Amino acid sequence: LKNMNDNELENMIQFSTQSGTILQIIELEPINLTKAYYELHHFGLDAIEDKLKKLAVNTKIRTYMQKRRIYILPKTEVELIRPIENTEFCANCTRIRVTSDGKIKPCLMRADNLVDILTPMRSGTDDKQIEQIFLEAIKRREPYYKIQKIT
Repeated sequence: LKNMNDNELENMIQFSTQSGTILQIIELEPINLTKAYYELHHFGLDAIEDKLKKLAVNTKIRTYMQKRRIYILPKTEVELIRPIENTEFCANCTRIRVTSDGKIKPCLMRADNLVDILTPMRSGTDDKQIEQIFLEAIKRREPYYKIQKIT
């Protein structure tokens, strides 16, 4: 995010390397944001992609996941996620996410279908009920960008 963490790419790559994870950098979208907030914090991925091209030993395209480009670095991988107006992004999505305030987010593009998991976990909810919370989140999944058939 511009003016927040746009200068931390190297730190994120280092963390990814140390933790053995794939770093996914997701482009900010103007969904449920004010225009002012979006303009203040949107950071296009082109500059990041230019840096990754220089660091990468190889690249690949994840064809089964919205044709995402993955940069293979010497000790980790970095994946760029550009969801804006990408119908394949939704049509092939298999992910749910957890927000920083403990809500399951069935769709990256929406904020109106969140499922609270933090409150039940803090209150000692058992594993079966937690499983039901995840199943509810999965039921709320719906493609945000729908593929339009041309007739």
